[in-house]
Amino acid sequence: MGSLFIPAFFRAGKRVGEIYAVAVAFLAAAFSISMLPDVYGVGAHGITISIDWIPLGLDRWIDASLLVDPLSVLMASIATGIGALIILYSLGYMAHEEGLPRYYFFMLFFIGGMTLLVMSENFLMLYIGWEIVGLCSYALISFYNKKPEANHAGIKAFVTTRIGDASMLIGIVMLFSLFGTFSFTGLEKAMASALESGAVSAGLLTVAFLLIFGGAVGKSAQFPLPVWLPDAMEGPT
Repeated sequence: MGSLFIPAFFRAGKRVGEIYAVAVAFLAAAFSISMLPDVYGVGAHGITISIDWIPLGLDRWIDASLLVDPLSVLMASIATGIGALIILYSLGYMAHEEGLPRYYFFMLFFIGGMTLLVMSENFLMLYIGWEIVGLCSYALISFYNKKPEANHAGIKAFVTTRIGDASMLIGIVMLFSLFGTFSFTGLEKAMASALESGAVSAGLLTVAFLLIFGGAVGKSAQFPLPVWLPDAMEGPT
């Protein structure tokens, strides 16, 4: 949400906008780190916070849910902590660049997408966070959009990672079609029961999870989708 107000603060002045961006980033980091004591000693399943989100009919809903457990809070703290340091470093590194409102908007949006990704309790919300990160990556790689090389690099990254994201989405839809839920906890229970009863084969689940892994292959530039990464240096590095 903090990224939405970036244009308004930059209209008040360049320094005002920069101070706002730094404040939002460090506030996000402070909130994430403040949860570390809350999850100390909490079990692997952690605490789930959810509200009804998308109706499926017959009093069934897809929840908008977050998982507060040691791993998710640790990853959120890393994402927001490093993100805050990058925003702070940008005050000097990007001082003489044009388009600063766009830069800080997408940097804060990127941090928000990463936080949603690592704290989601279901695959649908994780995928939304995943795509926010992909959009911001494209926008930042092609930040110097007056250079044809930067535009080409951004498009190359976007198209290449979409291949992995499409693979991931197919895997997520497969799991939902098999078990009727996106929830990690719900899937864990449903898969254990289905495997025990033989209702679903281990091979089919392996295919679904390999397809989901395809998303990580694309986003982290692993073989066979590494081609976008060298060109990504066209963006602010």
